[in-house]
Amino acid sequence: MSTGYIFLATILMLTTSVCAQAIERATWLWKKGGDPLGATAMITTQSTQQTLIDLLQQQAISDVYGSYGQYTQTHSQAVAQWNQTLVAQGIRSHYLMAQNTWVFPSNHDKMLGKLQTRFIDYQHSAAPDAEFAALHLDIEPHALNEWKQGTAQSRQALLWQLVATFQAIRTLLDEQNMTRVKLYADIPTWYDSSNKIDWPDQGAAFFAALSEVLDGISIMAYERDNSASILNATAMERALASPTFSVRLAVDVSTTWQNPAHFHRIITELEAAQQRIDIHDATDYYYWLQAHQ
Repeated sequence: MSTGYIFLATILMLTTSVCAQAIERATWLWKKGGDPLGATAMITTQSTQQTLIDLLQQQAISDVYGSYGQYTQTHSQAVAQWNQTLVAQGIRSHYLMAQNTWVFPSNHDKMLGKLQTRFIDYQHSAAPDAEFAALHLDIEPHALNEWKQGTAQSRQALLWQLVATFQAIRTLLDEQNMTRVKLYADIPTWYDSSNKIDWPDQGAAFFAALSEVLDGISIMAYERDNSASILNATAMERALASPTFSVRLAVDVSTTWQNPAHFHRIITELEAAQQRIDIHDATDYYYWLQAHQ
């Protein structure tokens, strides 16, 4: 068989594999201060909403993890309209909460207070098509000084506190009649393998606990420029995937990639391997694509 036929057959196999699983990409949308394509602008000015929606549609993005903060209180109608706009385009809106110090039990009361006023109260008052589809958490204990200056044992303790933090959030949601609200979180690729953690079981018990309290994870497989490396680094976490626990692979817009074509090729390869992809983040993605036109 000629090399031309082999190449065509490879492309056809990739396309068939991807089509067999509906593409369901997701992206983070951070506030980004005064950036016209950040989460703040989507709520407070709204004039650039269509630009962002065009990006989401063009890149087959079906879920947005939005950092709207207190706007669910101060601009609740605008948040509702934004969620309705996304829903009308077949895009699910997730409420994103991020604070690394919430991992400490002493901060749980404050955390749960914000969860109540910013998410739960909004959900209770929103129309069905204005509700958030899920709650997404970005709590990264490895970014704390306590982690950087700690021991393997203290880092293990921080990760178990992370599980307890997720459990506290899940418990409050359930107590507020929100058992159907899905709960997702971000983790790096190396919680199972880092020598700085040095699990006796490669984190098997930790990950089992995560899969009990969460509905899914997004694995931040950043700074890896090929699909084989990403799949290899996430093998243990991907083995947790089940009908009740989703595992998504996150890639970031960065100098890791030669250009958008390289980036998109790796995404296509991962999707051909039946993986769901998250892109970090929407605003940077838009500007990067524009810069390479």
